[in-house]
Amino acid sequence: MDQAAMRALLMGMPQAEEYEHGGLPAFRIRGKPRFATMLDDEGVNLFPGEEGILAFTQSHPQWCTERWWGKQLAAVRLHYADAPRELVEDLVLESWSARAPKRLLSTFEGF
Repeated sequence: MDQAAMRALLMGMPQAEEYEHGGLPAFRIRGKPRFATMLDDEGVNLFPGEEGILAFTQSHPQWCTERWWGKQLAAVRLHYADAPRELVEDLVLESWSARAPKRLLSTFEGF
């Protein structure tokens, strides 16, 4: 997967909006807190919640690494280029779901 495909996947989530964060593309839902940031050619930061961060980084260490901001476990850095598509989709969905309003969650029918 390349950066354009990753961007398309993120923008394909219901009510996703792209904006700039730190000079790089980031993604949020209807202006609410971000579900993905720092998209570049090497990876993207995703925010599935602490439980999700630990699950993904422990089960897929070759593609997922922890991102700490100070003393806070904040995100998963996904190295998407050679990651299995199913893993990428699962992590994007988990991150989006962690930030989406409950009403919106019920509308998503999957990839």
